Amino acid sequence: MRSDADRSTPPFELEEALRASDERFRLLVAGVRDYAIFLLDTEGNVSSWNEGAQRIKQYTEEEILGRHFSIFYPRAEIDSRKPWRELEIAVAEGSFEEEGWRLRKDGRRFWASVVITALHGPEGELAGFAKVTRDLTERRRNQRRLDALRRREMLKLREHARRMSDLETAKSDFLRLASHELRGPLTVIRGFTTMLAEGTLGELCEDARRAVAIVLAKSDEANAIVDQLLETARIEEGRLTLRRERTDLRDLVGATAERLRPLLSARHRLVVDLPDAPALVDIDRERLRTVLGNLLDNALKYSPDGGLIRCTVRDESESGQVTVDVTDEGIGIGADEMPRLFTRFGRLVNARNSHIPGTGLGLHLSRELVRRHGGELTATSEPGVGTRFHLLLPRAHGS
Repeated sequence: MRSDADRSTPPFELEEALRASDERFRLLVAGVRDYAIFLLDTEGNVSSWNEGAQRIKQYTEEEILGRHFSIFYPRAEIDSRKPWRELEIAVAEGSFEEEGWRLRKDGRRFWASVVITALHGPEGELAGFAKVTRDLTERRRNQRRLDALRRREMLKLREHARRMSDLETAKSDFLRLASHELRGPLTVIRGFTTMLAEGTLGELCEDARRAVAIVLAKSDEANAIVDQLLETARIEEGRLTLRRERTDLRDLVGATAERLRPLLSARHRLVVDLPDAPALVDIDRERLRTVLGNLLDNALKYSPDGGLIRCTVRDESESGQVTVDVTDEGIGIGADEMPRLFTRFGRLVNARNSHIPGTGLGLHLSRELVRRHGGELTATSEPGVGTRFHLLLPRAHGS
């Protein structure tokens, strides 16, 4: 419907206004080079052309004016009447948008972003269409290259992940098999060595007794390594079973520390701080004894020049946790080495500690055992100052 103002305006003035509007449109888009911007009449014939349209589609204004815009479409789309359907959609919905193939004058395809907008006159009648086309060929080519690169990288990552998985499986198999294969000979060695030490096979001279004592100590070390290997294999295969018992952590820490005292040199001091009240936890005692032994043994080994080793138990009833801190005044750990501290076989070897024995399994195993108990094991350290291990466990329910 026309408004009163429209009905009072003479027809020739409306036509003049439309021509002026059309001219302003032409002036606005004429110099645009990155977009093909042109008008179509109601039948789809080209009625205006800009510099961008000539650059993208290669037709001059003289060549294209009056020709149907389907000339820009591949033959299959012309045969399927796609250009005409696009105009119908633009009329029905106000505009039509898509990305697809279009043709240049020389027949080469280019990937285009297309917007067709229906234009209406003052009476609401269809006056034609405005068409905007952008050449996205290079962007699409780059995107496809990027997608191909991503696919290649993804395949590489998957292959790397597969190899790492195979390697981890092989490591686990080795841990399990090596542990079982070593267990038998070590049991025999320790059995006969114990018989020698106890005099079952006859009396030994002093030198022989000292030698047997060394063999016994080394066989115990080897058995401890086998235990670590087996425990690590159980964890990785999901076969670890915890036998939890209500335990006062003060007793377990105290007993573990006492076992360490004979190994201390004259330069070491071991201090154990225990709370007055019971620090009750539900734990697998042997597994936690292993963890505490690893932490205290680690503090001793990495304090070659002596110093204070302190083990502190705290019952933090408000947070529902029991904590154990093991600190030393040893050689410490560099910030760049900390991320590998708890990794499997992640033994940190450098000029300061290359002479210190170890498998790189103790701390990894300790953290995994603590986590199986619902706790956490962390560490802070400073080279030349020392290291602090912080063990956190949930308090026993109802304690």
